[in-house]
Amino acid sequence: MALIRSLLFGLGVYALIALCYPDWTGQVYHVLVLSAIAGGSVALWFLDKILDLGSGAAKVGLELAFLAAIGIFVGCTMPQKSGKPPIEQWMQGVRPTRDSARRGFDRLGVNPNGAAASRIVDLFPKR
Repeated sequence: MALIRSLLFGLGVYALIALCYPDWTGQVYHVLVLSAIAGGSVALWFLDKILDLGSGAAKVGLELAFLAAIGIFVGCTMPQKSGKPPIEQWMQGVRPTRDSARRGFDRLGVNPNGAAASRIVDLFPKR
Protein backbone atom coordinates (compact mmCIF):
# COMPACT_ATOMS: atom_id res chain seq x y z
CA MET A 1 0.00 0.00 0.00
CA ALA A 2 2.87 2.38 0.76
CA LEU A 3 4.26 1.83 -2.74
CA ILE A 4 0.99 2.79 -4.38
CA ARG A 5 0.45 5.73 -2.02
CA SER A 6 3.88 7.25 -2.66
CA LEU A 7 3.48 6.70 -6.42
CA LEU A 8 0.06 8.36 -6.54
CA PHE A 9 1.10 11.31 -4.37
CA GLY A 10 4.29 11.75 -6.42
CA LEU A 11 2.31 11.75 -9.65
CA GLY A 12 -0.13 14.17 -8.02
CA VAL A 13 2.68 16.63 -7.25
CA TYR A 14 3.91 16.37 -10.84
CA ALA A 15 0.39 16.81 -12.25
CA LEU A 16 -0.26 19.83 -10.02
CA ILE A 17 2.82 21.62 -11.31
CA ALA A 18 2.01 20.66 -14.91
CA LEU A 19 -1.55 21.87 -14.38
CA CYS A 20 -0.60 25.20 -12.79
CA TYR A 21 2.07 26.07 -15.36
CA PRO A 22 0.74 24.57 -18.61
CA ASP A 23 3.21 26.12 -21.06
CA TRP A 24 5.66 23.23 -20.72
CA THR A 25 7.67 21.70 -23.52
CA GLY A 26 9.99 18.71 -23.89
CA GLN A 27 8.38 15.31 -24.41
CA VAL A 28 11.51 13.39 -23.36
CA TYR A 29 11.77 15.37 -20.12
CA HIS A 30 8.28 14.35 -19.05
CA VAL A 31 8.83 10.68 -19.87
CA LEU A 32 12.04 10.68 -17.84
CA VAL A 33 10.46 12.49 -14.88
CA LEU A 34 7.50 10.11 -14.77
CA SER A 35 9.91 7.16 -14.92
CA ALA A 36 12.01 8.68 -12.14
CA ILE A 37 8.91 9.16 -9.96
CA ALA A 38 7.95 5.52 -10.47
CA GLY A 39 11.51 4.36 -9.75
CA GLY A 40 11.76 6.64 -6.73
CA SER A 41 8.53 5.23 -5.33
CA VAL A 42 9.92 1.71 -5.61
CA ALA A 43 13.21 2.81 -4.02
CA LEU A 44 11.30 4.51 -1.20
CA TRP A 45 9.28 1.33 -0.63
CA PHE A 46 12.47 -0.78 -0.52
CA LEU A 47 14.09 1.67 1.89
CA ASP A 48 11.05 1.46 4.11
CA LYS A 49 11.23 -2.34 4.07
CA ILE A 50 14.97 -2.39 4.74
CA LEU A 51 14.78 0.08 7.64
CA ASP A 52 11.54 -1.49 8.93
CA LEU A 53 10.12 1.89 9.90
CA GLY A 54 6.62 0.60 10.62
CA SER A 55 3.98 3.32 10.67
CA GLY A 56 5.68 5.97 12.76
CA ALA A 57 6.69 9.53 12.16
CA ALA A 58 9.90 8.47 10.40
CA LYS A 59 7.94 6.80 7.62
CA VAL A 60 5.68 9.82 7.15
CA GLY A 61 8.71 12.13 7.20
CA LEU A 62 10.46 10.02 4.57
CA GLU A 63 7.41 10.12 2.29
CA LEU A 64 7.00 13.88 2.75
CA ALA A 65 10.68 14.40 1.94
CA PHE A 66 10.18 12.35 -1.23
CA LEU A 67 7.21 14.50 -2.27
CA ALA A 68 9.13 17.70 -1.51
CA ALA A 69 12.06 16.44 -3.59
CA ILE A 70 9.72 15.78 -6.53
CA GLY A 71 8.16 19.23 -6.19
CA ILE A 72 11.50 21.01 -6.02
CA PHE A 73 13.05 19.01 -8.86
CA VAL A 74 10.11 19.39 -11.23
CA GLY A 75 9.59 23.03 -10.23
CA CYS A 76 13.21 23.90 -10.92
CA THR A 77 13.76 21.88 -14.10
CA MET A 78 10.46 21.69 -16.04
CA PRO A 79 11.10 23.35 -19.42
CA GLN A 80 8.70 26.17 -20.23
CA LYS A 81 8.07 28.14 -23.42
CA SER A 82 9.06 31.30 -21.55
CA GLY A 83 12.44 29.80 -20.65
CA LYS A 84 11.78 30.18 -16.91
CA PRO A 85 11.00 27.12 -14.76
CA PRO A 86 7.81 27.13 -12.65
CA ILE A 87 9.56 28.01 -9.36
CA GLU A 88 11.22 31.04 -10.95
CA GLN A 89 7.86 32.12 -12.38
CA TRP A 90 6.27 31.68 -8.94
CA MET A 91 8.98 33.81 -7.32
CA GLN A 92 8.37 36.53 -9.93
CA GLY A 93 4.68 36.67 -9.02
CA VAL A 94 3.15 34.56 -11.80
CA ARG A 95 0.33 32.71 -10.04
CA PRO A 96 -1.94 30.06 -11.55
CA THR A 97 -5.47 31.17 -12.44
CA ARG A 98 -8.61 29.43 -13.65
CA ASP A 99 -7.57 30.08 -17.23
CA SER A 100 -4.16 28.45 -16.74
CA ALA A 101 -5.78 25.50 -14.95
CA ARG A 102 -8.16 25.02 -17.89
CA ARG A 103 -5.23 25.14 -20.32
CA GLY A 104 -3.34 22.71 -18.08
CA PHE A 105 -6.21 20.21 -18.09
CA ASP A 106 -6.45 20.58 -21.85
CA ARG A 107 -2.71 19.92 -22.26
CA LEU A 108 -2.98 16.85 -20.00
CA GLY A 109 -5.78 15.51 -22.18
CA VAL A 110 -8.60 16.00 -19.66
CA ASN A 111 -11.79 17.84 -20.53
CA PRO A 112 -11.58 21.08 -18.48
CA ASN A 113 -15.38 21.35 -18.49
CA GLY A 114 -15.89 17.86 -17.06
CA ALA A 115 -17.39 17.32 -13.63
CA ALA A 116 -14.20 16.67 -11.64
CA ALA A 117 -11.99 19.04 -13.64
CA SER A 118 -14.41 21.95 -13.33
CA ARG A 119 -14.46 21.53 -9.55
CA ILE A 120 -10.69 21.66 -9.43
CA VAL A 121 -10.61 24.68 -11.77
CA ASP A 122 -13.03 26.49 -9.44
CA LEU A 123 -10.43 26.25 -6.65
CA PHE A 124 -8.13 28.65 -8.54
CA PRO A 125 -8.62 32.45 -8.44
CA LYS A 126 -10.46 34.09 -11.35
CA ARG A 127 -7.91 36.78 -12.24
